[in-house]
Amino acid sequence: MGRKKGSTAPSFSTEEKSGQSSGSKGKAGPKSAAKQAGLGGSQCATETKARKLPVPPSQTISPEEGAFLNNFASLSLPPRNANGDKRTSKAAEDALVAEAVSTLERFHMCILHNTLTPEDVAAIHEEFIGLLDFKGDSAIGEKDASKRSGTRMYNCQCQVGPACGFNGWKSGSEKTRCALHDPTRPPMVWERVCNAFGFNHVARVEVVTSHVGCRNQAWHTDGTHGLTVIFALVDVDQRKGPTEIDFTFPFNTLRADQGKVKAKDPASPDRCHAAMPAGSVLLFNANASHRGTANLSTGDRPILVLDTSPQCAQEDTSLWDL
Repeated sequence: MGRKKGSTAPSFSTEEKSGQSSGSKGKAGPKSAAKQAGLGGSQCATETKARKLPVPPSQTISPEEGAFLNNFASLSLPPRNANGDKRTSKAAEDALVAEAVSTLERFHMCILHNTLTPEDVAAIHEEFIGLLDFKGDSAIGEKDASKRSGTRMYNCQCQVGPACGFNGWKSGSEKTRCALHDPTRPPMVWERVCNAFGFNHVARVEVVTSHVGCRNQAWHTDGTHGLTVIFALVDVDQRKGPTEIDFTFPFNTLRADQGKVKAKDPASPDRCHAAMPAGSVLLFNANASHRGTANLSTGDRPILVLDTSPQCAQEDTSLWDL
């Protein structure tokens, strides 16, 4: 499990090559977004086994970042079948949870591979496409939502405002809710990791899509204490615009009583692009400065984002009780 010898964690290439990715050019509108995102029927039928980073990108993460992701920040979970059943013992899963918590405490980020099955990814993608719109209110960090759009699926009461007028789960997002948390099965590893830090409140569930031609976001943080949880719905390599985290700027620790992180771990780079294959999940310190990077590819980059934090004063129950 984890990073032990013989692990099947995806390998991140650090070789740089010239050239462009193949595929049609142009912006993705509501009707073409599914095709642009690269989730055709054949990809959704991929076997549920541990995967290598599948697309040979024309430009990849730096050697330093690749070594950090492979050797320190990434854990490979045992694959789950189409029914969501896990293939590991409780003791082995407990060890993975502990290792993920330790990784987050040391590096403030962790990637868990094999978190969602291809069937989960396909179901979430289908629902998000049905809810996608390009109205001005859905733009994120851009004036034009056709560059970076947000498709909100869940809102805590604390998020309700002029741009988000609903509370709870939006109609049409039932499969997404089930993929994230099914009350008929035990919590998944990522849920247990969030709970280990006391972050059992979810403020929002939203698909953020960097469309073709999207620019770098401004650097920002997501909260004072919490974990930002990002599920890759497509293979995210350097050209797709992965999340970039800056470890050099002081930020709060994940433990509320431990003050600021004033110096990064020597094993981590100054900044890290979180490249990962579809079905993986990135968890990182919500107070760390980060941004979505420019989408230089020929396809859209949708990611499912959750903001987790300590219990919200406006809701007595967690997301999964609603």
